[in-house]
Amino acid sequence: MKRTLIVAVLILGCCACSQKFWDNLQTVSEGYQKKYEYQGVLEKKYAMNGKYQVEEYSLEDSDEKIKSHDVYYPSELKTSSRKWPLVVIANGTGTPARKYKAIFRHLASWGFIVVGNQEEWAWEGKSSSKSQEVVLGENNNPQSPLYHKVDAELIGLAGHSQGGMAVYTAASRFENSRRYKALCTQSGTAVMLADSLGWGFLKDVKAPMLMMGGTGAFDANGLCKLDDMVKTYDAIGSTQKVMGRIKKTDHGDMLSRSDAYMTAWMLYWLCDDKEAGKCFTGSNSEIVTNTGWQDVRKEGL
Repeated sequence: MKRTLIVAVLILGCCACSQKFWDNLQTVSEGYQKKYEYQGVLEKKYAMNGKYQVEEYSLEDSDEKIKSHDVYYPSELKTSSRKWPLVVIANGTGTPARKYKAIFRHLASWGFIVVGNQEEWAWEGKSSSKSQEVVLGENNNPQSPLYHKVDAELIGLAGHSQGGMAVYTAASRFENSRRYKALCTQSGTAVMLADSLGWGFLKDVKAPMLMMGGTGAFDANGLCKLDDMVKTYDAIGSTQKVMGRIKKTDHGDMLSRSDAYMTAWMLYWLCDDKEAGKCFTGSNSEIVTNTGWQDVRKEGL
């Protein structure tokens, strides 16, 4: 009954949105960065594409909800002898991975293997958990371009909206949950999940967490009410965490608008990128001083 309630609330929320909102939520096109004015120097840097050319391929899945796992990776991987970090992306409501390829390609251009699937109701975390296993399976497949190229010790997980809820479940309720070394939610709190699962499960979310929301009407009055974000922030077990909200940004734009700091977060934790870390570490970290952000809180950084 409670799970049905979660799904019903999500459906009602989506139906309440305008057509423009829904179109923005479902599709992210190449060059999305041009829509925004980034107030932070590093934020702007990581919003742009990285140095790597990107290739992709797809693996079919027998689960009709998942359909396929789409994998993006730096072209240099094929001739490199080193291993590369992995980021799993969890989908928002009704938003399969193929509708926001630009986000995957952007992240891969910074040196990550990135995987997503076509699940449109991802909140339980099952499809993200499976995508992680599929890519690690490719790491042991001599016929795969990822053969012996995936660093299984450096795995991140990010998700927008319902995908943000999937981050909490995928990072806490599965055998492979402990593999994640960096987590990021974009316009997704755990309030509705806690109604079903109880708040205690969030203590099992241990990896460093970046929580981001918007201040537009839908986020501010819905999934990312400030009180709800703070309640989720306080409940998760991560000892190193950051939360903040982007000014003049609503739910439909959050996936693409917050992509810059999501990328920096993954670079810091999975690649030990000290410059990316300046976005979050120290009393004068960029996210604290960035005039485009508000309600920033930090712990352990």
